[in-house]
Amino acid sequence: MKTQSYWSLSPEEVLKLLKTSKTGLSDEEVRKRLEKFGKNTIKLKKVRAHVIFLRQFTDSIMLVLVFSSVILYLMNNLLESAVVALIIFASALLGFLQEWKAEKIIESLQRLMTYKVKVKRSGKIKVVDSSEIVPGDVIILEPGMRVPADARVIEAKELFINEAVLTGESEAVEKTVDTVKENAILPERKNMVYAGTIVVSGNGLAVVVDTGEKTEIGRISKLVKKEERIQTPLIAKMKRMGKRLSVAILAVSLLNFLVGMIRGYDPLYTLLASISLAVAAIPEALPALVTVSLALGVKEMAARNVLIRKLPAVETLGSVTVICTDKTGTITQNKMKVVRITTRSGSYSAEELNNLSEDLKLILTAGYVCNKATYQVKDGKIFFHGDPTDIALLEVALKNGITPDYETIDEIPFDSRRKFMAVLSEVNGKKYIFVKGAPEVISKMCNVEISTAEICASMGARVIAFAYKDVEEFGGFDFEDMKFLGYVCLMDPLREDSRQSILACKEAGIRVVMITGDHPLTAKAIARAAGIEGEVIDGSELEKMDVKKAIKKYNVFARVSPEQKLEIVKALQEEGEIVAVTGDGVNDAPALKRADIGIAMGEGEDVAKEASDMILLDNAFSSIVKAVEVGRDVFRKIQRILCWILPTNGGQAGIVLTAFALGIPLPMKPLHILWVNTVTAALLGTMIVFDKPEKGLLRLKPSKGELLNKVLAFRILYISLISILLAYLLYFKTGKMSAAMNTVIAVGMWYLLTPHPDKSFFNVNLNPFAFLGIFSTLVLQILVTNFASSILLEPLEISEWIAVLLLASIVFWIVELEKLIRRA
Repeated sequence: MKTQSYWSLSPEEVLKLLKTSKTGLSDEEVRKRLEKFGKNTIKLKKVRAHVIFLRQFTDSIMLVLVFSSVILYLMNNLLESAVVALIIFASALLGFLQEWKAEKIIESLQRLMTYKVKVKRSGKIKVVDSSEIVPGDVIILEPGMRVPADARVIEAKELFINEAVLTGESEAVEKTVDTVKENAILPERKNMVYAGTIVVSGNGLAVVVDTGEKTEIGRISKLVKKEERIQTPLIAKMKRMGKRLSVAILAVSLLNFLVGMIRGYDPLYTLLASISLAVAAIPEALPALVTVSLALGVKEMAARNVLIRKLPAVETLGSVTVICTDKTGTITQNKMKVVRITTRSGSYSAEELNNLSEDLKLILTAGYVCNKATYQVKDGKIFFHGDPTDIALLEVALKNGITPDYETIDEIPFDSRRKFMAVLSEVNGKKYIFVKGAPEVISKMCNVEISTAEICASMGARVIAFAYKDVEEFGGFDFEDMKFLGYVCLMDPLREDSRQSILACKEAGIRVVMITGDHPLTAKAIARAAGIEGEVIDGSELEKMDVKKAIKKYNVFARVSPEQKLEIVKALQEEGEIVAVTGDGVNDAPALKRADIGIAMGEGEDVAKEASDMILLDNAFSSIVKAVEVGRDVFRKIQRILCWILPTNGGQAGIVLTAFALGIPLPMKPLHILWVNTVTAALLGTMIVFDKPEKGLLRLKPSKGELLNKVLAFRILYISLISILLAYLLYFKTGKMSAAMNTVIAVGMWYLLTPHPDKSFFNVNLNPFAFLGIFSTLVLQILVTNFASSILLEPLEISEWIAVLLLASIVFWIVELEKLIRRA
């Protein structure tokens, strides 16, 4: 059964081709086809716990730590080996727990993949699992059901389908049995229903043509699997920095070992010194501090209705330069509303419907009566069912107190060829014919011209016109002498904060691009209202154009296919942009996966969620902007952590190198170095994580550079040198290892007070956590120094403590002076 253009064939031809009939397949034939085609399911990739845990060890710094722990163990330095191993495990566990928690939330968000479906088999109606559907099955289409497979409509009665999952269009589409041209694009295939779409209203029969991974959803899922996930900027930057640091550390350690062997030093001493050098230079606390920063960012984003699936996505959002956003449900409310009503007495916005004229009352009554939607009141709340347009008409009538007592005697259902619906109804004791439909049809019926309707259309609104006629008796539909009532403009309006959020993006240096499956006219109107500038291009025009040229010219893309959306994202990335993509449908999944950060909607499809890095629980674009601010704060904090922690490691590495070069005893043992790099570094470094966010982060441009620039690298270098000189000065003065170790720690404590890259200590809001960390570290060091003689630490006199703290303060004043010179 070769896949082909079933929409271009008649129902009889399709049934013949699939060797089936309107009465359905026999049970035996279903069994055979199930064996041949397999179950009607799409396999979603499940991330296993051990994969998430092992993923935490891909960082080069973590690998060097693992190597150091193993070597220390082989050298029988069990305590040092155990401490390093504990650091590795704690850091990996932090990252694992956060990502595993997110995966569990995803599972709870996912809907059941299988559901019950009514089918015709051997002339009887049966209820079966959607996974048991096969090509040739005849499915019964009813309101509210999810279509289980791709199928050709063979019977339809007022059948409307919501295809937003595939096309992005929020408005339900009428389905008929009529054939369409072979080259029709998916939104134009009016005789096809697709897996995952929803029956809004009406009834019908359809014969299944494709199941499982051969459906449109399945085809897109394959595209998702093929597409590689882009490495996040933070991971890329950390990996680059980690590789350079690791290579440098290993090279210097190896050189250190070779020099020692050439000079005839004891091999065991030389190896221990080389390992001490490696341990000193590696920022053991860095992975844990970065993880904590990201985890706190995750917590902050969760408070803003953003669920992070992968930790690095927190920082990535802060680096984003382009946001490719969907329209429906993200910028708009995903709910049709009446925005304007025009009658013979005037034109009124929905907010101006206060003192209703007779014209307004009658047009609202017509919208209430000439309607297929229903509603029920439960616990004081109104629940609507039906087509979004009909629901909007009901809602505006109820809001304005229009609840007529009526009985419908007869009706002519809406038809895409007639383009109108009519009812014969008795309303509050009077008999009427009410008609609603396309403005051009109703105006012709009433012999009037409607020019103002074009204004609503140009706004991207849907226009529905109404007419009526008083009748004495019900004798059928007579459309002579119909009176024009007016017309109603409906649209899916902007979310209240969308425009403000998009303006905030512009201030933040972020370009917003709208990519939607909706009609170009609607896309253009919503884009303008939201503040997205530029002309619109649709999918058919994009096919004839170089995508790289299109992304430079257009900010609004309409009626695009999943493949085109993917190409747009790729083209932007090739131009050096860091791209975020929003989406909720299966059609968005390939682009979501390819993006630097994929943002799925909380009410979106499972495939979209699986392809994403984060999920908007409230579906609002404004939540993305709030999350960008959090992401930028996280990036700044990680940058500060690096700038703060690396001088400590550089100082200790220099101390070891100097000792080895001069042939003098090491002033710090490996265990001392580990203590500084883990316990005190983690305690002090964590205080940076808890600092308040800077003001005005959204007014800054996205960071495209490395984590460490030349200024910060220079600062790290001279602070490391100061640390080396002061440590040796106090070590030679006192003859105590504890003096050297505490000097290195004291330098870090003073440096913690001035962590801002540019601003002076005296011009920023002080971080109360920094003082808490410094006080806690000082108390801890006094206790360790006085009571840890077993690890070769000698107690310091009060005068020695004063000397350590006062000399270390030199760092604070030098950094402040350097910043003052650069600001001058």
